[in-house]
Amino acid sequence: MNLRPHVRWLGMIALPCLVWAGFQSWTNLHQARLCAKEYEPPPPGMGLVPAGEFWMGSDDPNAEPDEMLLRKVFVPAFYIDRFEVTNRRYKEFKKDHRYAAGEDDLPVTFVLKREAEAFCRWAGRRLPTNAEWEKAARGIDGRVYPWGNEFLADYANIGRRAGVLTNNSPRCNSPFDHSKGKLPGGSFSKGASPYGCHDMAGNVWEWVSDVWVDKNSLGTKSSGEARGIIRGGAYSYSPRQARTSYQGFEALEATCHDVGFRCAMDAAPKRK
Repeated sequence: MNLRPHVRWLGMIALPCLVWAGFQSWTNLHQARLCAKEYEPPPPGMGLVPAGEFWMGSDDPNAEPDEMLLRKVFVPAFYIDRFEVTNRRYKEFKKDHRYAAGEDDLPVTFVLKREAEAFCRWAGRRLPTNAEWEKAARGIDGRVYPWGNEFLADYANIGRRAGVLTNNSPRCNSPFDHSKGKLPGGSFSKGASPYGCHDMAGNVWEWVSDVWVDKNSLGTKSSGEARGIIRGGAYSYSPRQARTSYQGFEALEATCHDVGFRCAMDAAPKRK
């Protein structure tokens, strides 16, 4: 039997809608199950970030294009380090790691992304995703900084050097020079995130697992090389870079005196 043209068109429209609705229903059910699960306590030195949606990005008209739009993103439960990885800890992994005397408990820097990933694998962990890092930094309510929406100078190691940078221009010197502004993790305890993570605004930039590829005017990938994403700003940058939605970019085979990282893990469901 030949169907009339308008009936065929209705069928062509209805089928994708039904498929989308079915997928959306499955996604909602799956996410609800993840939210309802109970999880084991985090390993020492880590915090648990529960499964659920959070506000990611920014709707500030002055935000960078890569921060927009403000949208809800679902993230499964995960654990994340409460502090940035230190020189002392990194030396356990890389025996020939060198740094200035007295800086054992300062964040490790001059680390390439692949080196940070190698450390995380050695520790049985991984780098946080871009979304995980941002949720751990700001919680679920879309706050601008880990502690709220207003910058507070005594809540973060930001702008602690003369000639504060206002962009991502590198100022890299010898990795064995003095830290020039890094401080031990937790020095600004009032600035901890809703999940108890310290220095997610300032101190040093932090690698995440995602990479960034610029897009052309058609919205597809350009021919430019992929770059690593770094988050959180650093001691020599301004409050603008310390915002929870701000993304910095670094070549995958480059690093700097103020680029470090912290680790994450998938959360383990509670044993019955």
